[in-house]
Amino acid sequence: MEFNQNENTEAFSKSDTAESISETAAENISENIPSEGLYIADGGNDAQALPKAPDMMVRYKTDCFKLGFYLTLLLLLRIIAQGISPVVSRVIYSLTSNIDVIYALSLSYSALFLQIIPSILGAVILKYSLKNIAGGFHVPKNSKRAFANFPAIYGAGMTINLITMGIIMLLTGGGNINDSINSLGLAPPSILSSFTLFIMLVVIAPLFEEFVFRGAVMNLLKPYGSGMAVFVSAFCFGIFHGNFQQFFYAFALGILLGYISYATDSMFCNTVLHAMFNSISGIIMIFVSTDAVRKKSMDQSAVLTDGEQLILTFYAIFMIIVLLTALIGFLTMIKKLSKIKRYKLPKMWGEVSNKKKIAILILTLPVLLSILLMTDVMGENYIADLIAKAVG
Repeated sequence: MEFNQNENTEAFSKSDTAESISETAAENISENIPSEGLYIADGGNDAQALPKAPDMMVRYKTDCFKLGFYLTLLLLLRIIAQGISPVVSRVIYSLTSNIDVIYALSLSYSALFLQIIPSILGAVILKYSLKNIAGGFHVPKNSKRAFANFPAIYGAGMTINLITMGIIMLLTGGGNINDSINSLGLAPPSILSSFTLFIMLVVIAPLFEEFVFRGAVMNLLKPYGSGMAVFVSAFCFGIFHGNFQQFFYAFALGILLGYISYATDSMFCNTVLHAMFNSISGIIMIFVSTDAVRKKSMDQSAVLTDGEQLILTFYAIFMIIVLLTALIGFLTMIKKLSKIKRYKLPKMWGEVSNKKKIAILILTLPVLLSILLMTDVMGENYIADLIAKAVG
């Protein structure tokens, strides 16, 4: 989850990958950039004049408070979901013994707390109406050029993910830092459950998460600097994943998807790209759930049937394609990095430096609270454990 007008965005300069992601998209979007002192509200096409600096500062502080309050609620939802998950699991197991139904209900529980409720809260608190689902997802003219960046996006995301995994393994002696998603019991137990997870990853998650982060959060911050909006929304997207291993690549992915959303003036391309990114993980999940892959992963000398050998062959071919895509994408991204400075997101509110904007945002009380919750969620999960003990 990228121009002719300059914006000295210190915050965004740290994530300049986003600005280079699509040269051609940047050329197309320059025609739709609002003039300085204007911004596009609610993903629509009607430009609204910005208030004067003093009024703008009051408005900015108010929006920082809203964002902090929203982030706090998101993290509390995750903590509550994890804390009461043992009770929910017992209830689900009491209703049915079918492993695939149990898995589907567990996924629905996860989607409720991690996608559906956050989207509703985002629409209400950040005033990003649900009508934007229809209006914001139009197909832009430069969609083909945006989609052409998928290898670069995937290569960048996977490279950062592999580096992060390697560092974590070194620091933990081969172990893993808390993974709150796995703690909700989402590993697929069968092929049917893998297809259920595939739908969750490729349809539900991209739609709701893009609505929240590239929609509600970015829309709230765009009047104060489009670069800042992309950077902060990407950071929130990283926090949303709830663990250190996923934070860094989710943050990078959020920057790239945020730029695509801005460059195309739509959420269509970034949502589809998000789905494409997730679909690779979903397909791997389906392969891993087959008897062929399970047998070989447990015993390299295991004898496979002709059908199982065919599945294993397809899996090997698919993984080679994935690795080649990641490698080509990584090299493409390096090439694009050399042209970063040619593309800049437009200035919208330049009276206040981005350092001051970020400082005001961080020192807002709800944001400070969300930072404290974030350290617990991405660390030891003390609060979730206390809730789990309390509910028994």
